[in-house]
Amino acid sequence: MATDESKTGSNDRFDTLEYILYRHSPFGVMGTTAVIFLIVYGLYILIAQMTQSPPFLYQTDAGVWTTHKVSWIAFVLSLIQTAAIAFAGSSSGRWETDTEDLAQAVGPAGQQAVRNLSLGAPVEWRASYHRLFWFGFVFGIVFNVVMMVTEGTAPLDYVSSIGLWFLIVSPILFGTGFRAGMDVSRRSREIKDLIAQHLAVDLFHLERLNAFGRIGLRAARSWMIMAAILLLFMLNPEQLWITIPTIAATAAGGVFILTSALNPVHRKICAAKAAELDRIHEEMARVRDRALAGEDAASSALAGLTDYEIWVAQRPEWPLSTGLATRFSLYILLPILPIVGSYLFEKLADQFVTGGPV
Repeated sequence: MATDESKTGSNDRFDTLEYILYRHSPFGVMGTTAVIFLIVYGLYILIAQMTQSPPFLYQTDAGVWTTHKVSWIAFVLSLIQTAAIAFAGSSSGRWETDTEDLAQAVGPAGQQAVRNLSLGAPVEWRASYHRLFWFGFVFGIVFNVVMMVTEGTAPLDYVSSIGLWFLIVSPILFGTGFRAGMDVSRRSREIKDLIAQHLAVDLFHLERLNAFGRIGLRAARSWMIMAAILLLFMLNPEQLWITIPTIAATAAGGVFILTSALNPVHRKICAAKAAELDRIHEEMARVRDRALAGEDAASSALAGLTDYEIWVAQRPEWPLSTGLATRFSLYILLPILPIVGSYLFEKLADQFVTGGPV
């Protein structure tokens, strides 16, 4: 899935195939994501049923219909592949929703940088995108070779089994995954450069900076979603001594990603507040003696400055509204979903095996 479609004009940007797919898909973001998953996992079911090595569904000696544990591994890998494509394909559209707010938060010199955020990647990154995808693609092939050697399976036997699905999907999975990681790093660098070079903090309009909070929240949500998918591989609802620390570490990772994304804006807000408080204190010192001497105008000015000092000191220092903070609290629950799903799956399987009612 190499990148494609160069953008013309002074911006010199280009779109990835993932973004082109989502931009032209008639199914919308959620529908396109569902179609991708159905294609990837549907291919597994097709190959499993065609090769019967192992079949997707089969009857045990007790007459119970079941599936092989490889089906669960393929299910999780299909989710990972779908998430990697979805994050890359829908990311530009998500930036576009914040362009107006970001434009208000930066000076005139930063307007083009804001518009670039909703465009594709800079053309100078095109070669790096290609190289990293093909590096991951080759890595995926090597992964299959290692699997064949480890299991002692001949290449012909491997492609005549469900190994064919892994041979098809793994190179694309690693290729898109590696490149998605670089894309996240590039976007993070662009937003940090925008903050460092162009962000102008207006203490009277801090709500404009909530756009940065939404951006950081989406980054944390992506981490939580991918972590929840990966946890499907390892979590056991009956082993709480492993489960609880793992979920706690995942939540801590989400907090770290959110605070890392917002910290540059936080430092700018703190610096603006400190500068304004210094200016207030200078004005207060200038009228203090006259106010203490009983001058009414000076006393009134000092009282006004005192109220303004309190207002400035109480201004929020993080670009995160109450609603955004509440949403992040809900995102922390995402890693718990694999535990609940695993528990329900086991209970459902037990009902089938014992022949009890579902």
